[in-house]
Amino acid sequence: MNKKLLIGFGVVLAVLVILPIAGQLAGGMGGASSQPVEKPPPEPPKWNSSNLVGTAWEVKTKDLPVAVTITLNSGGQAVATVPAMFAPIARQMIGTDTLTGNWSVNGAKLIASVEFQGKKNEIACEIIGERIFAGDLEIKRVR
Repeated sequence: MNKKLLIGFGVVLAVLVILPIAGQLAGGMGGASSQPVEKPPPEPPKWNSSNLVGTAWEVKTKDLPVAVTITLNSGGQAVATVPAMFAPIARQMIGTDTLTGNWSVNGAKLIASVEFQGKKNEIACEIIGERIFAGDLEIKRVR
């Protein structure tokens, strides 16, 4: 694999850990997509800081060569992991295959942040009903 692509992967992984979120922080279940989708009309968020605990979301964007799984743990901790197949490469290139960040919910916003290589990154995802969006990309729930 191209070293520049792998370094870019590491940087993007760090930035996308904050997506989940959804919350990227997730592209598609069983076939992640980085294609923009049309957002549904606004509706009250069904996700909150209580019922998001223990969920996992798959993040896949055009900038990421593989989908990353982000798990939202209790205490506002978010953990992003690279698929096992790519873990050795990630560990070699960025020193880890797992990044830990923070998440919280404020109304219809899922806010995630991570500090990587001394830089804090933060993103606010939109919760529309049971769906979560980072910009025009839907974050898909995998668990």
